[in-house]
Amino acid sequence: MIRPVKELLRVGVVAGSHGLRGELKLRSEDPDFSVLLEHDELYLQQSDGAPVPCRIRHRGSVRGNLLVKLDGFDEVARADDYRGAAVLIDPARLPELSPGTYYWHQLRGLRAVDRTEGDLGVLTEMFTTAAHDIYVVMGPFGEVLIPAVDRFLVRVDRSAGVVFFDLPEGLVEKSNDL
Repeated sequence: MIRPVKELLRVGVVAGSHGLRGELKLRSEDPDFSVLLEHDELYLQQSDGAPVPCRIRHRGSVRGNLLVKLDGFDEVARADDYRGAAVLIDPARLPELSPGTYYWHQLRGLRAVDRTEGDLGVLTEMFTTAAHDIYVVMGPFGEVLIPAVDRFLVRVDRSAGVVFFDLPEGLVEKSNDL
């Protein structure tokens, strides 16, 4: 049985249906999307409705999208009804991470502060490259792209809402340098 939750975490969107048996293609909107590979449940929410709990029967992938078969979705028409719906999960069911590691939703919106430059702004996005993840910070220096690697990330203080960095010279462009 899927239990009701107070707050859900949006990790993706229903990109469309796949095949004739009601499978859904899910597209990631969040770096934490991969947790759906370990979950047996998710919630779908259309723009005008309440979250609908769904049990995952099986999963696969197709062209970079997660493909899921949900209980009660046995025909393409049912799946098509949910095109564009938000894909949500219960954050309380996320696996525990080792100390010093975080889910993206735990970092989004935190202030970014550099040892030399001071306030950089707010962590607004994260994306993945072949080498490593990249934090996107918006603030007084405009958009700052920070590699999410240990040598730049000093510490995270979630209670204070701050991520502390020690960035190399030249990563942040100063307005008088332009």
